[in-house]
Amino acid sequence: MRWGGVPGVAKCLYAVSTTGAVQLTASTTTAVLGVRAPESFGLDLKKLRVGFGGTSGAPATVGLYLCTFATNPPGTASTTVTPVQVAGRQITAGFTAAQEWTATPGALTQIEAFPISPNGGLLVYDIPLGDTPDCAPGQGFVLLMNSPAAVGVWASMWVERC
Repeated sequence: MRWGGVPGVAKCLYAVSTTGAVQLTASTTTAVLGVRAPESFGLDLKKLRVGFGGTSGAPATVGLYLCTFATNPPGTASTTVTPVQVAGRQITAGFTAAQEWTATPGALTQIEAFPISPNGGLLVYDIPLGDTPDCAPGQGFVLLMNSPAAVGVWASMWVERC
């Protein structure tokens, strides 16, 4: 048994980030970043990072969603991104991730949504221990964003296998 985690399972933490600024079109919701677990394990969301590079003062909406990926899984209508392991024994990530969907993945269940100013707005959030959302095997998380003005956004999620 290992302390601080699931018995017999080594901690493996990964960062998944956009490869550059994702350009939001004014008043159009965009799936900016997402991760999908395989059928063999789930994912525990540990950290979120969102940064805007705009000059508009009108707030953008950032939404965190659970997603079944019934349509458009990572790599379909999106650009695949590579998870980077940041902690734990070195093993293959075993899950997929993508950015900038041209068609929103489905089916989505909103966890929360909040406004952030695109005028240099920044969110750095480490989810408190015991409050981290997790997804079922074969499902994952998606960040949806909508800004009243065209703006570039960078995002990252840190996830742990569970």
